Amino acid sequence: MTNPEVSSVRDSDRILGIIQAKSRRALSGGEPVKEHLLITRYSPKRVEAGEMLSYADVQEILRIPLIGIIPESESVLHASNQGNPAIHLKETDVSEAYQDLVSRFLGEDLPLRFTSYEKPGLLQRIFGGK
Repeated sequence: MTNPEVSSVRDSDRILGIIQAKSRRALSGGEPVKEHLLITRYSPKRVEAGEMLSYADVQEILRIPLIGIIPESESVLHASNQGNPAIHLKETDVSEAYQDLVSRFLGEDLPLRFTSYEKPGLLQRIFGGK
């Protein structure tokens, strides 16, 4: 799991190296630990603005299979402060992204969601669009 920020990706790369070289399985010559990439706090708008790495860039750097992308959301902070798991935030992008993650982990082949940014049109900007 990593955020799409350079420092987080760099830390994840170091941890992956440690797991691959110094885990009990690696030291005993056993089967390698199965690795999955989960990107959290992903904001397509910030990616487009060049403020964070794209999911493709993160995947290229870490070179492990991408299992899910969790969009950035203030509702996660509120749920965390209340002690509620984010997957229980009914009808939110975050909840749907976590449900997708679980389904992929269990073997379903689902397309990635919450990865693109659509610029608001003029009327949306005038009348309250994001």
